[in-house]
Amino acid sequence: MLNKMKIILAGSIAAASMISGTAQAQVSTTEPVTAEAEIIVPVAITVDSGINFGLIASTANQGTVQLPLGSNTRICSAQVTCVGTGATRGEFHVSAASEDALIDLTIDPSVTLTAPPPVGGGAAPTMSATLALSTAQITFDPLALEAVFVGGTLTVGANQAQGVYTGSFDVTAEYN
Repeated sequence: MLNKMKIILAGSIAAASMISGTAQAQVSTTEPVTAEAEIIVPVAITVDSGINFGLIASTANQGTVQLPLGSNTRICSAQVTCVGTGATRGEFHVSAASEDALIDLTIDPSVTLTAPPPVGGGAAPTMSATLALSTAQITFDPLALEAVFVGGTLTVGANQAQGVYTGSFDVTAEYN
């Protein structure tokens, strides 16, 4: 009797495993899926002009020179004297990208301007400027390149040393 029950149990287990194996085979399927990639034009920037705060006479007090985003007209604090009209805000444009693409624009938030070291030695004098962009995003249109302006505020130290001060900063354009 015990052997008969073992045979019935073994047969039941074998049948159950065949049924479950068959059920799984019927549920499974394979379908092809495509993969795709599109290569687009890299973003490029053309610099039309750097920012130039112009000629400045320092005084015994620290002051500022501001170049607004909307014009080349400087705003000088009472502690400095702006001389002449040679100041220009920076300007660039995105010169290459995919048409109608959203392009994000960023700029270094500040720049250090350095003059040559004084004759006879010593540290090179510096000044710093905070920077801003006229826009943080454009839609690229190759038929109507959009000008982007760089403005900023230059801090002129008290009795700032005479010299031509230069520096550089990065402007970045990337796809959104």
